[in-house]
Amino acid sequence: MPLPCSNTLVALAGLLPAFTAAASLPIYKNTSYTAQERAADLLPRLSWQDKVGQLGGVRRLLTANLAFNQTAFDTLTELQNGILGFGSQLNDPVGVLQLANQARSAWANKSLVPFITVTDTVNGPYTEGGTLFPPTLSLASTFNVDLYGDVVAAIRDENMALGTHWVLSPELDIPKDPRYGRVGETYGEDPLVVGRFGLKYVDTMQEADEDGYMKVACTIKHFIYGNPNGGINLASQYGGLNYLYNNLFPPFIKITKEANPPPASVMVSYATVDRVPMAANKYLLQDHLRQKIGFQGVLMSDAEGIPQLYAFSYTADSMANAALRSLRAGMQLELAPGAAAFPNLINYVNETDVANLINQAVRQLLEIKFKTGTFDKPLPTVDNLKATFRAPGHLEVNRNISREAIVLMQNENRTLPLRSGGKNGSRKIALLGPFADVIIAGTYAANNATNRSFGNALLQSLQAEFGASNVIYERGVDFIDTSNASGIRAAVSAAKEAGLAIVNLGSIAVQGEDPLANKRTDGEFYAHADLGFPGLQQDLLDAVLDAGVPTILVITGGQAFAIDNSTLSRTSAILHSFLGGEYTSDAVVEVLVGKVNPSGKLPISMPETSGSIPVAYDYLPSDSVLWTYPGTSRAVNFAFGFGLSYTSFKYAAPQVNKAVTARGEPAVNVTVTVANTGGVAGQEVVQVYFRQQYTSIETPTKRLIDFAKVGLAAGAQQAVTFNIRVDDLGFYVNGEWTWESGNYTFYVGSSSRSQDLQPVSIVL
Repeated sequence: MPLPCSNTLVALAGLLPAFTAAASLPIYKNTSYTAQERAADLLPRLSWQDKVGQLGGVRRLLTANLAFNQTAFDTLTELQNGILGFGSQLNDPVGVLQLANQARSAWANKSLVPFITVTDTVNGPYTEGGTLFPPTLSLASTFNVDLYGDVVAAIRDENMALGTHWVLSPELDIPKDPRYGRVGETYGEDPLVVGRFGLKYVDTMQEADEDGYMKVACTIKHFIYGNPNGGINLASQYGGLNYLYNNLFPPFIKITKEANPPPASVMVSYATVDRVPMAANKYLLQDHLRQKIGFQGVLMSDAEGIPQLYAFSYTADSMANAALRSLRAGMQLELAPGAAAFPNLINYVNETDVANLINQAVRQLLEIKFKTGTFDKPLPTVDNLKATFRAPGHLEVNRNISREAIVLMQNENRTLPLRSGGKNGSRKIALLGPFADVIIAGTYAANNATNRSFGNALLQSLQAEFGASNVIYERGVDFIDTSNASGIRAAVSAAKEAGLAIVNLGSIAVQGEDPLANKRTDGEFYAHADLGFPGLQQDLLDAVLDAGVPTILVITGGQAFAIDNSTLSRTSAILHSFLGGEYTSDAVVEVLVGKVNPSGKLPISMPETSGSIPVAYDYLPSDSVLWTYPGTSRAVNFAFGFGLSYTSFKYAAPQVNKAVTARGEPAVNVTVTVANTGGVAGQEVVQVYFRQQYTSIETPTKRLIDFAKVGLAAGAQQAVTFNIRVDDLGFYVNGEWTWESGNYTFYVGSSSRSQDLQPVSIVL
């Protein structure tokens, strides 16, 4: 064998120091190994106390005004040191970053394992100063999954600029009961819509960066929730196994099987299901989520979910027993802003099953830290934070999705769009109602509702369009107070003077430090016994309508509202803006004056009365709306998928035929031609529902199977084809997917209402 030439030897010699250095590194520090290999190497290097500490962490590093509690931090990190949360939403992001970096550095000098920053992120980063997007339900009303992906990318990048590597989103709860207070945090009542938006979130958030690291790990939650008893947060969950698999599990199944990479974690709900709290529900967590559905990531509790076994549901007789029950059921990470249960596990070092479960949990937690670069990446910088927060592209995406999120629910006699005339025009408008001068962005938004630095409220947006002197503002009534109606007279007078009234009503959902927190009627822990407008808001609206003034109702809030037929018959136009972001009010005004043609659709159904439930469109035949309550109707005035436009769309008769998918699987093609028959360009959400005539278990009267948002110029038409896999037309029976041959009817149209759909049938 010939000797290598001298040049080759020189080159090899130059590489020797690098090879030697890499070889001398422990495997867990060597980036050439996989996350699994590095975790396996590090795990035996950790003490028992280190391991127990990884199962929790510091959830609230900072209180308001960037106050850092060193004593509390030191105490917590003794046995809760796996994760780090920022705390107060209303802190300056530069200060948050600097203090968080200090905590990260201090801990890195003390421990083999760094903190990973874990945070909520519903509207954007969990600190002020970032881009304030509308929350989840508002974004789902766009039915524009691709545009939503741009939103998620912006939220992801701003989180990364803060050093966040793990987020507690997306929320996959499916709220079948409109009384539930957290509806505004969800994607709405339909499993298909929830699954598609949730999948886009996970795929976008967990993208790989240029070095191959996962950008931000995701938590799909809450397994399982959305339909609590009475709509009450923390209440027990309805449903047997067929209900769970067909109504609530589908988004979790879809994302677990289709996301690439799969979601890093699942957050387990507070709920008790079939008398077993989910934090201790080994049957659903292990037999179903793990074994049948195939989830392999980390299982974490909701905040204080494990201590509730002891203090709330009384299914454990001590905090230590709560920790053991939960761990043995499959829980691996505890979120505990207050008292924690998992630190009690320190006392079970000699319990073999406990030690094995903790080793498995810590290994998986370490893998997430390695996959996200938590061990390897430098600390984030203030310069990058300033360049990323509120980047021009993020603001533009925010404006665009805010425009598509507005739902036009009623437009009698083409009241809208209004002719503006601009700031120098003579058009007078009376703006009435307590919500006209606030931004209600939801429980997890980093804003104060009354602080205009977070964007315009409707008052400022209208003044910018029509001129301040042309907008007469009267609050009329309080958000919730029922004792003072004295402002209604002035509001009616303003409406008469202007000749046109815009009445902004709704419900308050804000974060706990907001000045309006004591006015909350919506959001986490705030269920709705009455789906009407709180306080004297309806009295204000009735007084204005009784005065005979043309009235536009703008609804604010993350919920369905019951609007009775009397109100509908007297109201000229209705818009729902749901919970807002910084550009929502601007978007409402752009819709009002026709600068934007509304294209939003309702992601939830809205009943006529508070008692008219269940109201979700996919009810069972045995829950038929033909059965009514005396004196009222269960028919919905505004159905899932409904939303008007300033143009008109005509649907040709749909066609259906047998086909195959791109993978060669049996499928059907459902094709419909949609024409824009109006005078302006617009976007339409084409929806396809289906029902099988006879099935072995009861199935919904109709179920959404596909949708597409299409844009059409005035006079244009487009053939839209949906390639639907035949197997997707099946359902679950006792946890097993089943498809049955028979007669299938597809319904194609603009909403879930029967009058908006055209049927076409095929035998499969």
